[in-house]
Amino acid sequence: MSLNFNLYTYKAFGCMVLFSLLVCSPSYANTPLCQHQPHKSHPSYCKTQYKAEVQQINKLYLTSSLITNAPLRLLQDTQNMWRTRLSECKNKSCISQQFDLRSEDLNAYSSLNQSLTQHFIKYHHGQIAQPHTYLQIHQLDQNKIKIEGWVYRNPNASLDKLSFAFLSYLNNAKKTKVTNNETTCQYQFNYQKTLLQVTSTNHVTHKNCNRFTGTYRLYD
Repeated sequence: MSLNFNLYTYKAFGCMVLFSLLVCSPSYANTPLCQHQPHKSHPSYCKTQYKAEVQQINKLYLTSSLITNAPLRLLQDTQNMWRTRLSECKNKSCISQQFDLRSEDLNAYSSLNQSLTQHFIKYHHGQIAQPHTYLQIHQLDQNKIKIEGWVYRNPNASLDKLSFAFLSYLNNAKKTKVTNNETTCQYQFNYQKTLLQVTSTNHVTHKNCNRFTGTYRLYD
């Protein structure tokens, strides 16, 4: 009985400490949505009509922070990226759509095993690049991987035009030569410890193929 009580106490204490760090951290991503802002400066998505959605996002973000095995820095940076897109919304449809999309992402971070996934975000001159570009490399089995990614576009666009997509299935032995099945664009992936360098290997320069080129930082 004593052992079970101690284990429960330690677990509860650990959760309290992590909760304190999340709430007290100065990070923009860790500040609950629509809090600590003067009422007059509240963006449109903080209006009363979105109260339930805001509370749901804050709850999901805290839950994900406590239980995900994805890197917490990834959670923070993707939250910042999403809040930027949310602030660019100009109508109710855009706001509702962004709440739905972020809810899906946070649920995925909480419910899916992230230990077999590598997460990469494109950087430029030490800052997250614009437009936001995100790649995931999933280990499907011992010899097969799946690469998927997104270049985020104007959040006010329709759902099918919110991002440019990247999708590829390949063997581990061939993971440096990658073809995006969505566009047939071909790339060279150069893995360098915590960095990923993506270059285009197309014989003819296509503007569309350059969207995913650049330097990515691994989140681990």
